[in-house]
Amino acid sequence: MIELNKISVAYGDNVIYDNFSFRFEEGVNVVLGASGSGKTTLLNVISGLIDFKGVCKTDPVAMVFQNPCLAPTTALNNVVAVLDRKDSVHKAEQMLELCHIGDKARQRVDRLSGGEQQRISLARAFAVNRSVLLMDEPFNSLDFGVKRKLYSILYELLACYRKTVVLVTHDVDEAICLADRIYLLSGRPAILQQVEQIDLPRAQRDEYSSELLALRRTLQKMLL
Repeated sequence: MIELNKISVAYGDNVIYDNFSFRFEEGVNVVLGASGSGKTTLLNVISGLIDFKGVCKTDPVAMVFQNPCLAPTTALNNVVAVLDRKDSVHKAEQMLELCHIGDKARQRVDRLSGGEQQRISLARAFAVNRSVLLMDEPFNSLDFGVKRKLYSILYELLACYRKTVVLVTHDVDEAICLADRIYLLSGRPAILQQVEQIDLPRAQRDEYSSELLALRRTLQKMLL
């Protein structure tokens, strides 16, 4: 669980959050909002990366960023670096296999594609096995097919590890594919409104079903 109590954040006269309170439960919480709506600021509050007024209660977090933020070394070394020394290489190899990138474990990350680098970033985040995972538009710069493959990998990882996930995005289709709950972030100061809970397992969702097409239209209208 993540609990925010009377959070306030401002940059000069620009008030992003003012006495903002909210609770995120276990599962995948997707926060949907336009650019500049305060999505990344929300993650920075939860992770403690910025100063704010109020109280945020959360377990230690792992993060996946839009930019994979990898060290200029091998894929394996990037995962080993976040682990305790005991059995770290073996565990890192296992996580890379789970992310379907085990065959590139000993290649330098700067020789890999953006999608491959983001798989390493996922492996690293899940390797530390924190109960809270924050994801800041991690698939934003990837093309359609690569995104869908990474969605499938994330489905598999979430089936193995129970987490409270907060993923922020401006992509309606991504929200529908990944969320247990979708929230709309809007206004200034920002507020969060729960739009939908999706109970259908992620791997069984048909984005083109009448139900999810109707949800897509609703979300798009709300964003406009």
